Amino acid sequence: MSDNTRTVHISPAYRLRVSAGPAQWVGDRSPRHAWCDDSLIWCGRESERVVWRQVRQPGAGVIEIDGSAEPAGDADWVGGTLHPESVVSAWDDPVLRDISHRYPGMAPYGDGSLFEGLITSIVGQSITVAAAAVTQKRLAMLFDDGIEVAGRVFAPLPSATQLADASVALIRQSGVTTRRADALQRIGRIASEGGLPSDERARQEPEAVERELLDLPQVGPWTAVSALHWGVGAPDAWPTGDVALLRAVKHAFGDDGFTLKTMDGLAEPWRPNRGIAARLLWANLFDDR
Repeated sequence: MSDNTRTVHISPAYRLRVSAGPAQWVGDRSPRHAWCDDSLIWCGRESERVVWRQVRQPGAGVIEIDGSAEPAGDADWVGGTLHPESVVSAWDDPVLRDISHRYPGMAPYGDGSLFEGLITSIVGQSITVAAAAVTQKRLAMLFDDGIEVAGRVFAPLPSATQLADASVALIRQSGVTTRRADALQRIGRIASEGGLPSDERARQEPEAVERELLDLPQVGPWTAVSALHWGVGAPDAWPTGDVALLRAVKHAFGDDGFTLKTMDGLAEPWRPNRGIAARLLWANLFDDR
């Protein structure tokens, strides 16, 4: 850390290393984030400016931040991306209780906005986490040259205006299908015109916002709830229909008989924290591979 290091105080229960699992699972494929030298490196846009943060947790209740982003925005960024106040203190389900003991301090880690959650969810339709990260990198580099941090080049996802003004042919160069490229362009236009629900409302009313998202192009139930889950870190956003989550449930409960439908039934008692339960189940799956 440098002389520019700032400190943000958070819930003592939160653990960055545990919660930033998605940045670790993709290795060096993602253009937006990485886990290196026991810290999270994040790149994004703030007021249309490309910025980066390097985040460490030296101890319970404290986050240290370095980077080019304005210090005045650190607390809002921590709340909107790391969600340290969302840690669940205890689980009634014995399987989740056991996993949470091995992954203490788990909280949602996301893209920071509903718009970015929609981008990553559409890009990630029907492909693996690793393939989605590679496609995100291609998409990001179509719109920005990137910045070098810790020996790697990072770049943010395109802004709503950039997507709205881009041609479908250009977006297609990222590797997405024509239908998905068209959807990204149209959603960029909708977002740039203020047509998406606010991030705050998405967190507070995830089920109502999920229904509204279904009216967007190329957005079905999985994409809508995934946008809420990854975009704004809605604690109860349960990615129904997610085959990786089904594998995680089978792995955790030692039962290959689960189906997508019975998995959804299993999760009902976990309300209002089904999204955090999903994070625990994924961590348990990916780290045991």
